[in-house]
Amino acid sequence: MESAKKSKQLNETDACFIEALRNGNNRICHKFFYEEIGGILHKIRMDVFRGGIDLDELVSELYLYLSQDNWAKLAGFDGKNGCRLRTWMIPVAWRYFMSIRERLLNAENTDDYLYAVGDSANDDLRIQIAIDVNAVLSRMPNQRYAEIIRLLLIEGYASQDVADMLDLRVENIYNLKHRAINQFIELYGQR
Repeated sequence: MESAKKSKQLNETDACFIEALRNGNNRICHKFFYEEIGGILHKIRMDVFRGGIDLDELVSELYLYLSQDNWAKLAGFDGKNGCRLRTWMIPVAWRYFMSIRERLLNAENTDDYLYAVGDSANDDLRIQIAIDVNAVLSRMPNQRYAEIIRLLLIEGYASQDVADMLDLRVENIYNLKHRAINQFIELYGQR
């Protein structure tokens, strides 16, 4: 029942990729890793490993990581609010490869290099996330929602402070925040 409900939420292409991964369909798995998320892996290859690791090795590592415990990691993807598998894979892949970069590079005296690469990759990821978030905020049909997200989640103001700024009650801020986040997630999933 749970998996039937979950598959109804999934994009048809994403459901096909997940089924292919779990069942070992080589042709569709290849398409997923080299076409669907190939751009993500190439960016990681260049930013984290400065091109020093083959794309095939990254694909193998990610495949092994995702397949652990009978593909348990994929169980975390539910396609909620229109989120696509390739979008979900961005932070999953970045976090995983950042956590194993030293092992993959396996070179002597690379501490300074690794820290510089890690900082650079983290900075690049933060910049890309900021660009994505700002793009979605600017596209939100309700700019009051965008302002509430900006004040509460980006600038870190307390709910009471935001209520005072916008001349609202705190209860209204909580309600608007909930709606704003839902609208943001819906728009972000469309990217």
